[in-house]
Formats: sequence, C-alpha cells, structure tokens
Amino acid sequence: MENLYIYIKSIIQLSEQGWSALQMVLSTRYFTKGEYLLKTGEICHSLFYIETGYCRAWHDYGGQTINTNFYFENEFATNIRSMKLGIGSEYFIQAEEDMKVIIFDKEKLYELFSRSVEVDTMDRKLMEEILRRQEKQAYLFKLHTARERYEYMCKIQPQIIKRVPLIHIASYLGIRIETLTKIHNAAK
Repeated sequence: MENLYIYIKSIIQLSEQGWSALQMVLSTRYFTKGEYLLKTGEICHSLFYIETGYCRAWHDYGGQTINTNFYFENEFATNIRSMKLGIGSEYFIQAEEDMKVIIFDKEKLYELFSRSVEVDTMDRKLMEEILRRQEKQAYLFKLHTARERYEYMCKIQPQIIKRVPLIHIASYLGIRIETLTKIHNAAK
C-alpha cells in the first residue's frame, strides 16, 4: 500500500489518523488475466487502485470491441457514472495481465466520510483527478489527429506500447491497425 499512500499524499496532505482510518476500509484482491473487474450492466461499487498489472475498459458495439481506456500501475480504474448514479455500467473493465488491486468499496468509504471530513476531501480530490484525465482524453479524441492522439498516449502512458497489443491500441485510438503501424513506425 506504500504506492497508494504516496499517490494520495501527492494529491492531499492526509494525516496519519486519516490514513489509518482509510486503510481499515480498503481490501486487496487479485485478478487473473481475462477476469472482469466490472461487466456491462453491473453497478460499479468500487474504485480500483492498481498495484500491479493493467486492465482495459471496453465496449461491445455490435460485436465489435471498442477500447476506451487502459489503466496501469498507480492509477485508478472505475466507472464513476455507474458508481455515483447507481446504474449499470456501459462498459467492461477487464484484467489484461494478472493484477493486484486495492479496492475502495463505495459503501465502506461513504460510511467513513461521515466520520472523517479529511477522507471525504481526499475522495473528492481523487474524483477530480480521475475526471480531469477523462476530460483531457475526451477533448483530445474529439479534436486531434490520429498521430496527435498516439503521441499523447505515449506521453502519459509510455508502457502502453510495450504491454498492449497493437490491435487494442488501434481500437483505443479509433484508427485501423495499418494506420497505427505507419504512425508507430514513423515515431521510432
């Protein structure tokens, strides 16, 4: 949990008492490659902090896989909309490697908020950070070229090229595999 502690401290100064209280509501879970953290239609009840491994978020659109995000070590994966509104997820989150995940259970976390303003503030800061990243990504995908999207992806998640199959990256960038191969080869 040391990496999680460092991550949280980079966002908010959490006291030792706040950190101890938070640790009491966290749990660790292991997912094997191919296992789902969240399935379409399920209500998301957790934030998943990734200690090791990575996962991807994807939609099944008429039998076609559309990748929408990849989450690596020291990042959070979740479906905020599903969790906040209590509605079924529109996408899957699936382990692409064996993973070790720290789970922030919504119910336990909300109960802790009533006892700790500090932890409640931390949660808001985490949500702001997650939403900031999603907003930046949405803007990029609306207004930028395939090459610019590829360059941004490599900048914020450099491990993606080494760990994610090109077919998944092409889907994520919204381009054909042939186009990605040309962009990738030109960037070398």
